[in-house]
Amino acid sequence: MNRIAFVAFAALGLYPNVLMAGDAQMGWPEVIGLLAKTKTQATTCVQVLKSNGDKSAVVKAQLTYGMAEGEMDGVIAGLKTALVEGGDAGSLPNIRDSLGAAGTGLKAICDAATATVTPNTKGVWDEVVRGAVDPLFKAISDGVGALWTHHVEKDALERETKKSELEAARWPRFSDIAAS
Repeated sequence: MNRIAFVAFAALGLYPNVLMAGDAQMGWPEVIGLLAKTKTQATTCVQVLKSNGDKSAVVKAQLTYGMAEGEMDGVIAGLKTALVEGGDAGSLPNIRDSLGAAGTGLKAICDAATATVTPNTKGVWDEVVRGAVDPLFKAISDGVGALWTHHVEKDALERETKKSELEAARWPRFSDIAAS
C-alpha cells in the first residue's frame, strides 16, 4: 500500500511540471521526457489494476491498453521517421488524434485502477487520474507541433540518440507488466 501512495504522490508532483511544459517552447528533450512519463503512468496504472482488480476489469483494461499502446507506437514511429527524414509537423497529420486516443485509453485504465484502490487512498488516485493524464497528452501534442520550429538536427549522433530515447518511451506489452 505504501508503494501505491508513493507512486500517487510522485505522479501528483508531475502535474505542475506538465502544465508548465505547455507554456514553454518545447524541443526534443521535453517531448521525449513527456512520452516517458506516459509510459510510467501506463505501467503504474496497469500494475495497480492487476494487483487489485478482478479478472473482468483486467481483461477489459488489456483491450483498452492494447489500443492505446498501438496509438503511442504509431506516434513514436512517426516521430522517429520524421526525425530521420528531417520532416515537419505536416508529415504527421494524425498525431494529435493518436495522442488523444492514447490519452483517453490511459485515462480509462487509470480510472479502472483507481476504482480498485482502498478508500483511504482513493482521493489521491482520483487527483492523479483527473489532473495528470489530460494535460500530459495535451503538452505532448503541443510539443510535437513545436519540434519543427527548431532547427532540424543534422548531426547523426544526435538523431540516433533521439531515436533511442523515443524507442525507450514505448509502452511495455500489457502481459509484461507485473502486478505491484
